[in-house]
Amino acid sequence: MHLSTVSIILAAAATAASQSVVGTAYGFAAGVTGGGDAAAQTPSSVEELAEWLSDDTPRTIVIDREYDFTGQTATDSGCDRNSCSAANGGQLYLGTLSCGSSDNVPVSSITYDVAGTEPLTVGSNKSILGAGGKAVLNGKGLSLSAGSSNVIVQGIEITNLNPGIVWGGDALDLKGGNDGVWIDHCKFSKIGRQFIVSHYDGSRYTISNNEFDGVTTTSATCNDNHYWTMMLIGEGDQATLDRNYFHNVSGRAPKLGEAGTFHATNNYFKNMNGHAFEAYEGTVALLEGNAFESVNTPFSGSAIATIFDTPDSAAAGACESVLGRSCAVNAVDADSGSLTPMSSSSALQPFSSLTDALVVPVAASEVASLVSSNAGPANLGSSAVTPDPAPEVEEPPVEDEPVAEEPVAEEPVAEEPVEEEPVEEEPVEEEPVEEEAEPEEPAAPAAPSAEEVSQWHQCGGNNWTGSTKCAAGLSCVAHNEWYSQCLSSAARLKARSILRI
Repeated sequence: MHLSTVSIILAAAATAASQSVVGTAYGFAAGVTGGGDAAAQTPSSVEELAEWLSDDTPRTIVIDREYDFTGQTATDSGCDRNSCSAANGGQLYLGTLSCGSSDNVPVSSITYDVAGTEPLTVGSNKSILGAGGKAVLNGKGLSLSAGSSNVIVQGIEITNLNPGIVWGGDALDLKGGNDGVWIDHCKFSKIGRQFIVSHYDGSRYTISNNEFDGVTTTSATCNDNHYWTMMLIGEGDQATLDRNYFHNVSGRAPKLGEAGTFHATNNYFKNMNGHAFEAYEGTVALLEGNAFESVNTPFSGSAIATIFDTPDSAAAGACESVLGRSCAVNAVDADSGSLTPMSSSSALQPFSSLTDALVVPVAASEVASLVSSNAGPANLGSSAVTPDPAPEVEEPPVEDEPVAEEPVAEEPVAEEPVEEEPVEEEPVEEEPVEEEAEPEEPAAPAAPSAEEVSQWHQCGGNNWTGSTKCAAGLSCVAHNEWYSQCLSSAARLKARSILRI
């Protein structure tokens, strides 16, 4: 028995030591390496897991079991809703942030699991890897601290964060200024608030091959579909959403912020009693090769978006001239609402300087099979993770790279270094949480430094009142008339080299 036990322990240790990231980060997350060459290690306790996650030391952290954080409860006041009460399959609302409308009914005591409101903090340079489809965070999510960068989260399931209580916890939270995050082959279910939220200062990330399971008995819309799917409202977010499976969700799948740039390819939306994409006016988004099956409203809102829904769309030709390739049309079945095209060559222009970060999608007709067999932790490694990059010949000649042609190195350095705006200065109101009828304006970001603007942050555009001066080594690059961003040529060249490996 003793030898058998030792053998099991040694086998587990060998499995952890051999664990590594599957595939290569791509899209806007190109170049992300996480823990890099750091030896894979499995934490021996919850305390050690929290310690390893929170520092900035390069680490490959293997999660090979379910961590159950539930059990410690607390009570607080909040409210219920007349129109969709908890007794009828709705959610309770913890605290006061969602309790200001005439539809609210005060509730003096709401019991909740404390773990859901206290996520695990994640620092920089981390590969957080699930082993064998067994990695589960039960009752507690992950929160990337402001400014943390170079993070990979792969093969993890996050579930059971106070599902009956809004403000009971987010599954994965990007606090802002998170330069380089890859969220891949994860599963999200039974969450009180957002599956994923990105807010405050903009972040650069790819969300790929994940399952967003909205099946619930406690829905904000009383229809057994989770409403709070994704809120991506960081000021200057650059995001790729590729090959994700959204099902039984009813809203914000995803919701896109007006100051971000989004590329959504080959995502599969199924059985949705509400809306999929939702966008603020002014959102820059290219949606191609996505498949919608039994989705009430594939797209809601007003955006500077390019959506292709017919093979002979006039705008499809614009893809050739701007992107150097054809765009993939989206597929909408007979049981779904219409997907109104908002295609124009001008809507494509923001992507002309970002072609190296754009995924080349497959045809929408292949998406249901491709995504169903590949999304989520259980399917990690079942097929190629990284789509083929765009062929070299497809790069548009109008690309304004290299940015370094401007004499940016001669830009005077400010006396104080530009650091990302501290998130703590903003209240927790990433957005007012009233349901679809609420305008939900994103939290106003703190004014940028009057001295200079750091990489990935906004530096110009119509109505921009902040600084237009980039930090040394950066140039203010215009993506469109509404949004310009400080970028370095080195970062873009690095992304290009990764995509061509």
